[in-house]
Amino acid sequence: MKAATDSEFDAIALEVFRTRLQAVAEEGATTIERTACSPTIAESRDCSCSLLDAKGRLIVGGGAVAHHFGACSHAVRFTLAQHGDSIGPGDVFIANDPHNGGGLHYMDVVVQRPIFHDGQLIAWVANSGHMIDVGGMTFGSWSPAATECYQEALRLPPVRLFRQGVEERDVWAILRNNIRVPLLVEMDIRSLVAGCQVVHDKISAMAETSGAARFTAGVQALRAIVARELRRRISLLEDGVYRLTTWTEWEDERYKVPCKLTIAGESMVFDFEGAAAQCTHFFNSKPHVIESIVISDVTDVLTHDLPLSAAMFDAIEVRCPPGTVVNAAAPAPTASAHFDVALNASMAAHQCLMMAIAISGDAAPGRHLLSGPVAPSCMGLHTWAYRDAGGAQDGWLMIDGAMAGGSAGHDRDGYDLFSFMVARKAIIESVDIESFESRYPALVTAKRPRVGAEGAGRYRAGAGCQMAYKPHKTASWTGVMLGMRERLPLPGFAGGMPGATTQFSLRRADGRVEAVSGHAGALVVGDDELFEFRLGSGGGFGDPIERDPVAVVRDLQQSRISADEAASVYGVVLDATQVAPNLDATLECRARMLRDRLTRAQPATKPPVTRDLLPSARRGRGRLLYPGVEHHDGVAYGVASGTPLARAPDTWSDGCPTLEERREGQVVLRHYLDPASGKVLLVDATLEGEPCTIESRPKHWRRVKS
Repeated sequence: MKAATDSEFDAIALEVFRTRLQAVAEEGATTIERTACSPTIAESRDCSCSLLDAKGRLIVGGGAVAHHFGACSHAVRFTLAQHGDSIGPGDVFIANDPHNGGGLHYMDVVVQRPIFHDGQLIAWVANSGHMIDVGGMTFGSWSPAATECYQEALRLPPVRLFRQGVEERDVWAILRNNIRVPLLVEMDIRSLVAGCQVVHDKISAMAETSGAARFTAGVQALRAIVARELRRRISLLEDGVYRLTTWTEWEDERYKVPCKLTIAGESMVFDFEGAAAQCTHFFNSKPHVIESIVISDVTDVLTHDLPLSAAMFDAIEVRCPPGTVVNAAAPAPTASAHFDVALNASMAAHQCLMMAIAISGDAAPGRHLLSGPVAPSCMGLHTWAYRDAGGAQDGWLMIDGAMAGGSAGHDRDGYDLFSFMVARKAIIESVDIESFESRYPALVTAKRPRVGAEGAGRYRAGAGCQMAYKPHKTASWTGVMLGMRERLPLPGFAGGMPGATTQFSLRRADGRVEAVSGHAGALVVGDDELFEFRLGSGGGFGDPIERDPVAVVRDLQQSRISADEAASVYGVVLDATQVAPNLDATLECRARMLRDRLTRAQPATKPPVTRDLLPSARRGRGRLLYPGVEHHDGVAYGVASGTPLARAPDTWSDGCPTLEERREGQVVLRHYLDPASGKVLLVDATLEGEPCTIESRPKHWRRVKS
């Protein structure tokens, strides 16, 4: 492999080869978008194109949904294992069952085609896109009422759509017979087939020009150089163990999703040991789904400038214990295998990585992207079904429900209506209102970024989408809600406040407003009623009272926050003009807030002895444990005041006074304070009776022998 890189390809030739492959994958994805019929793919771009080697290992991916790439690799490897030597030129396979060779979930079908050159299998193309329906109990194939996979959808292991270029008419007939909108879904599946054809022809032409051996050598060289660079970057991070625990919600039930990141030299392992047992809800997931999403999201930070490929899946290990919600066995339902639990797992992994980056110095990979958690787990997607004028059933997936607000970064505010600080792909896009209203029987009455001070910090979170709409030119819709984080918000970072939670509501004809559960099924909305959703957001970065007063006033002028929130959350007092901050009064207000915090706080659970106090002259010269917390000689201190917090190997947060804010559903926001200054070091979003959900334990945090 090394020889291929050094002797056959110089750096320029290898980059030209890579960009040609990337262009082919993007052309395959563009073909899908331009030939699909549903707005979900044609406008929202919920599709992808993966180019893989002969063994199903990812080379490059194109399209908007990078989460598909690893899952498509899994699908091809499963197809190879099932069909082996019977695979030939012109064969096209389809699979959708996460338990048996499918992708992320049933609706994201995976269409796969082998690529042969002179009788030799040299590559695969695997395309995935969201189908609006694949059968099951409910339109859209998401059913909160399902308790086993047999109820959810038509489940396909890898089967042929085409054999040697000829349609398998019986398979197509089975598909049409089990789908509520067969013509629409058939055309979308054919768009995936068309994308496969384009990639097949382009790669065949490349192999014809260069020869199969050189094509394969180029793929190996790319993988080798990416693997070396990724491992080099991992080695720049502080060795140690980093933990974060979160929970997936289902009404009043909570399902634990703990993540432990271990970094040792060039090794990086994400371990979900301790995850809740698999259950009868549709958010059970599979290891290939967790791995695909986790590795895509964490390498967005570590290697955003490198192609997502099999090299990254080789270098990063993801462990999912069997029998749990991250590695469920049939007949566990899995229609939402890529949401809820999987997105929580990715959020936890992402934050563990951010803790490692935060304490690893300015040379750490991804340092400029340091931020709070990725926010897709704040989404509130939902599906609607209705009868058209001819009485036929139709419906749609409301993609706007994916437009959560992003977490803040260490040097910037979070993005509105976008869940990531950075991502290789644009993810999926909202359909414009005019197209939406012309295609579906709906009238939009409001669509805007949500307002409020949730996600406050030195840098604040972005706003999620708030949208209201109603049936129009139809008597009613029937919907299924796919809401997440209705009660437990995403945490902030380095003292930033947690974000907003996701909410659904329905205004009845008589004016009553009713809360709608995030897992409601068969919700009927009449043409005289108004449905509204408000999406959650990520958290802030840094203590809110450290925010620039001018930025707070700007938020106030833009109606993002109220005057009361400017004062109570940020400690900003306006001058007589009411358009600028009174800086002296603001300083006084903030000092009063710091004192008040300490007055109201509960004592530390395990304060260190006072003789551990370090002379303030050395403050800021230790090694970081967490932003705002450093240690000297095995003693942790708050950077703001030099006050001791803990002796190694104890947890630094145990030495902090705490303020607790209790919320609905046993949720607690626990503020960990610097004991002398009152500065917020961490705001933990947790459950009653649970310890601190985060732990940053680098290898250098250990007791020093006297």
